[in-house]
Amino acid sequence: MITFVKSDGTQLEVEKEIFNTNATYNVIAFDKEVLEESDLLEQYDDVKAFNTERYVLKENESAIGILEYGMESPRSGKPWLSLLLIDGRYQGRGYARKVFAMYESMVKEKKADIIQIAVHVENKHARRFWHSLGFEIYDERMHEGKQYYSLEKKLARLS
Repeated sequence: MITFVKSDGTQLEVEKEIFNTNATYNVIAFDKEVLEESDLLEQYDDVKAFNTERYVLKENESAIGILEYGMESPRSGKPWLSLLLIDGRYQGRGYARKVFAMYESMVKEKKADIIQIAVHVENKHARRFWHSLGFEIYDERMHEGKQYYSLEKKLARLS
């Protein structure tokens, strides 16, 4: 069973380990293969600034990933998923799909009708994954010198 454990900055080592099993993503997102504690502390500044919630994803006692989301994106005011990162040692086992399904259900319970995400243009693997879950590109933009696609998924209403 996968659980979401609220991340309040006390699990920096666990999160750093998860990020550092994803060297390719780190290069795309942060221009370096290995993140340091200071990099994660900067991310926590963003969590506060953008009013997002961050969770370490666990299956039993094993940390398998990180999820971060907000209910009002700074650009559109709509629900947005800012990070879904699965530990490299657990990839290919369906965890990202399971976690996203849990997140989507949670957002629907909050009466949201859409989820938005941003994906680095060069992250072809992520773009294929999100497209397979029903996300479509609605915008392209530059942010901090990096090119992104903005994607969204319209959600079916709960009965």
